[in-house]
Amino acid sequence: MVTSQKVGFRIPKRTARLVFEGDYEGAEVVVRLDVPVGIFLEIQDLVEEEKQLKVFELFGDAVLDEWNIEDSEGNPLPCNGKGMNLVPVTLANAILAEWSEVAVQASSPLENN
Repeated sequence: MVTSQKVGFRIPKRTARLVFEGDYEGAEVVVRLDVPVGIFLEIQDLVEEEKQLKVFELFGDAVLDEWNIEDSEGNPLPCNGKGMNLVPVTLANAILAEWSEVAVQASSPLENN
């Protein structure tokens, strides 16, 4: 007798390491790629509504995984929404822009077995 057991599909936790150059050379930020659709759309809506403070808070709390960013005195900034609001606006925008690009890229096609 053959029995089949249903196995659920677990969504993998994919991340990307963003490495910056130029003015922010040395900054590295690990971001989550598989954020829920609702969070992704909420970030987009907040951007369109120009609610930058809320964009950065939500992004920091829902998307940031880790980073090596410190303040000017060498103290690590928290890797969350609060920390996101402590970095220079140009760096915050760069982080958000880089994530937006890699988050929407299609996964590589499945190989034929």
